[in-house]
Amino acid sequence: MNHEKKTIIGQSDEWLTPRSILQPLGKFDLDPCSPIKRPWDTATQHYTINDNGLILPWDGRVWLNPPYGDTMIKWLKKMAEHDNGIALTFARTDTKQFHQWIFPHAISLLFLQGRINFCTVDGRVAKDNSGAPSVLIAYGEQNTDVLADCGLAGRHILINAMPVITVVNSPDWKSVVNISLIRLNGKASLDQIYKMVEVIAPDKIAKNGHYKEKVRQKLQKYFHRIERGNYTLFNQN
Repeated sequence: MNHEKKTIIGQSDEWLTPRSILQPLGKFDLDPCSPIKRPWDTATQHYTINDNGLILPWDGRVWLNPPYGDTMIKWLKKMAEHDNGIALTFARTDTKQFHQWIFPHAISLLFLQGRINFCTVDGRVAKDNSGAPSVLIAYGEQNTDVLADCGLAGRHILINAMPVITVVNSPDWKSVVNISLIRLNGKASLDQIYKMVEVIAPDKIAKNGHYKEKVRQKLQKYFHRIERGNYTLFNQN
């Protein structure tokens, strides 16, 4: 972990991300909140607490393991605005920082299996784990691909990625409608859904002159109506 984090594993201190997590994620250009003392580098360039990475420029691919506490939301805000890198934090999805600067901006999340045993400044692995589950957060498509292929144990979930259909023939009508709503941010009018279906399933449109009826049928059976002519992926109850 980085500077001045307080966890169950000990008193307020510097804790480092294990190399077993860092190495599969590839090379980073910058760690903007690196420990002052570290047994291994986490990026090509490091900012420490003496530099104040919140006010310095960020360039390239960033590794962010932010300090916990009141300043964490500022680090995640800057990461969202930079939009290129991977962050590590506790998987506390109910928090303000998650809803403001992770869910709306990150492309994907890798919820790590088990709890991390962080390292001390001399490189030793802590005896006790961090006391909470952790998540890796990808900003930018490149970093989403890295999380998908890194091999770290856990569950990788896309949250803002654009699905791409690369098959010759489109999937079934229910799947086409589902993909259309995902591309429309989970909520759309009938006209918007029709237009998206025309883009992603031209083969089905060509074969079925009554495709709008098919779309409405699937919407009514499998999806949720917000109001007349407007549907969503999510149950509003």
